[in-house]
Amino acid sequence: MGVVCGGAAVALGLSPVVALAGAALAAVVRVLAGDSPAALTGAVLAPVLAVASFAEAGGELVRAAIALAAAGWTVTELARPPDASPSPLVAVLPAAIAAILDPSFAALVAIAGARAIIPQGFPRAKESRGPHPANDQLPSVAPSWPRSRWVLAVPAAGILVIVLAVLAGTAWPALGVRWFGAAAHPVSLAGLAGLAGATLGPLTAVAGLAGLAALARPRYGEVALAAVIAGAILADLRAGAFGPVSIGLAALLSGLAIGRLAAMIRIPSGQAIAGATIGVLVVVPPAWVAVAHRSPAAHIGQASR
Repeated sequence: MGVVCGGAAVALGLSPVVALAGAALAAVVRVLAGDSPAALTGAVLAPVLAVASFAEAGGELVRAAIALAAAGWTVTELARPPDASPSPLVAVLPAAIAAILDPSFAALVAIAGARAIIPQGFPRAKESRGPHPANDQLPSVAPSWPRSRWVLAVPAAGILVIVLAVLAGTAWPALGVRWFGAAAHPVSLAGLAGLAGATLGPLTAVAGLAGLAALARPRYGEVALAAVIAGAILADLRAGAFGPVSIGLAALLSGLAIGRLAAMIRIPSGQAIAGATIGVLVVVPPAWVAVAHRSPAAHIGQASR
């Protein structure tokens, strides 16, 4: 999907860096939804929808694409069983990169640090069967990485990052302009909802809202993704615009929603067909608008870059 998204980005006049975000979105859907045909369909459609929505919305995407890729890496690692992670640094490092690039991801460092201290996560009953058996079962062995005292500094640093993000968005405008990338133009929650609907379109907006149901499980991956979504909403409320990070997250939630809806069909081939059909209905509108409004001169200039 990274290769597909890179080719689609170049064809639509976007930076090929968008391919990193597309691959990350596919990985997140895959690790959260499982390996059923319905889930794999969602993993394919989420990055394609993200690229089409990026092209329709326009704007500078390099910084947001790298931040989304790093955040997707973190969420993917947090969603894995503890015994499958060689070191907590695998999740902490991309979380720090994402938080540095965009304050929407400020909470990821603290959550990755919490995972390093409490690898098994939140108490829950063990499930033997379900739509995501690989993720639902509690680990049978201890984590392979040794824990030491230094890991206590990671959640502390994460809390500091959250505090700095709050200050930058409210009482420290000089830091806010540099970190958020623009001056504050606050908007109400209702106003942001209207901007989101206008940017995403009705189908993607509804699919994104439906995808929030996939975050109801109290696991590190879902908690991290929910924190990222909350951070993106707060950043958009400050900016007064529906930014590229939120567009990518909406595509991710749409992929999860499509996978869950298609999974209601018990026949595997029917899941793939239903997921692909729903996905086409969601992807075609932004892709059509992006192709129709793309300027050939702008495309040539960006391709040469």
